[in-house]
Amino acid sequence: MIEYSRQLKYKKIFSEIEKFISQSPAGFKLPSERELARTFGCNALTVRKALAPFVVNGKIIRIIGSGTFVSDSSSRTAFKSMSSPSDVKRLGMLIHSESDPYALLVTRSCHEFASEKSHELRYSYVKDFSDEALREATRLYSEGCSSIIIPWFPLRLSGQLADFIRKSPVPVSIPSLIPGLERNCFEKQDVFGRGTVAQTEAACRYFKMLGYGTITLLGPDFPYDTIMQQRIGAYTSFAYRSDLQNICGLVGGTLADMDSLALKWSRYKGALAVVCHDDLHAIRFMTAMRKLGLSAPADFAIMGCNNTNEARFSDPPLTSIYDDYSYPGKWLIRNAIALAKGDTDQSPSGSMHHLVIRNSCGGLEKATPEILSSLKSSGLILEFDREPQTSKVEVPA
Repeated sequence: MIEYSRQLKYKKIFSEIEKFISQSPAGFKLPSERELARTFGCNALTVRKALAPFVVNGKIIRIIGSGTFVSDSSSRTAFKSMSSPSDVKRLGMLIHSESDPYALLVTRSCHEFASEKSHELRYSYVKDFSDEALREATRLYSEGCSSIIIPWFPLRLSGQLADFIRKSPVPVSIPSLIPGLERNCFEKQDVFGRGTVAQTEAACRYFKMLGYGTITLLGPDFPYDTIMQQRIGAYTSFAYRSDLQNICGLVGGTLADMDSLALKWSRYKGALAVVCHDDLHAIRFMTAMRKLGLSAPADFAIMGCNNTNEARFSDPPLTSIYDDYSYPGKWLIRNAIALAKGDTDQSPSGSMHHLVIRNSCGGLEKATPEILSSLKSSGLILEFDREPQTSKVEVPA
């Protein structure tokens, strides 16, 4: 009886592995024998026995030190069979565990657009894009998901994500441009990054209109952050054209890093305007300056990016520039659906830019009707926590 049960378990495991291999693309890495043993509730020797026939017939390949992979002869790319919009009803989403407030806003916009178009989203959380993410992608695929959306990821994991995309059993729609995987990006290659440039130039132009003579850029010290590099390029170009001093503050993630920068920039008291990579860096800088007895907008002006809830409830409320949140969610979903059918559907143009003017920039008191009119004519959508005063106050250069 015991031997008969073992034979049944072995046959079941063999059948499940055969099904898994037949539905996986060439090059897909199988979970380890130990992981498969945990999944099936058996010992590793039983799994090894079940895998052996697939090694013999060439359906899988074992590479010492790397793992076991599906061979070309076993490739069955699921999304190639998708032929009509009605086939693509269920989509997967992998949410990174480090997702910040902006990432969660994009995730929500994906959910809203998918619901509007009657597509079901299935979610999973991952800490990286290695074997764990591949397992989750395989599970989502087994549950009928025709493609996967990555709403946000730490840019330091770009290489790992690229490897994941190439091994994923279904196509993957992503929010950033990765060389060699341009079709996976939600924006066309010649469009990606334009929004960052436009945002940065608009923020700098706004502060210049208010009369600030020292406009600085603050963001993360991470050379592989393509968004920050685009922001630096836009800021540098604006500073050169406007005959302003080019002052970039690139900081690490520690309090000491930000405190050191705040001390250095405190000498510009009264003339300083800070354009930030995101709301988080802006709030951290305001906290560091407060330790020195300096506050916005009395001693400096500051603007964040992304307009998260943290911006609204910071002290003082943070001025922030942002794009429509519906924009990335819409195009991430649209491209995911197209990728599942072997096509692409990428945004051919960028989003509209919004500027929410709150207390931290001083604009509620300093912006004249002429300044506001000029900002609107440049394409910015202006929003206010309260009506701005119209009297202009001179700011020392």
